[in-house]
Amino acid sequence: MLKEIEIQNFRCFEHIKISGFERVNLIGGKNNAGKTALLEAL
Repeated sequence: MLKEIEIQNFRCFEHIKISGFERVNLIGGKNNAGKTALLEAL
């Protein structure tokens, strides 16, 4: 299980760090917000 993810210089993300999530089963957001890029980075 992932506890933390950090992405740098990938598609629309210059630098992002996400932590503190237990069980994530939904990623939501507006169009062109980076939802697919986040999944591809995983």
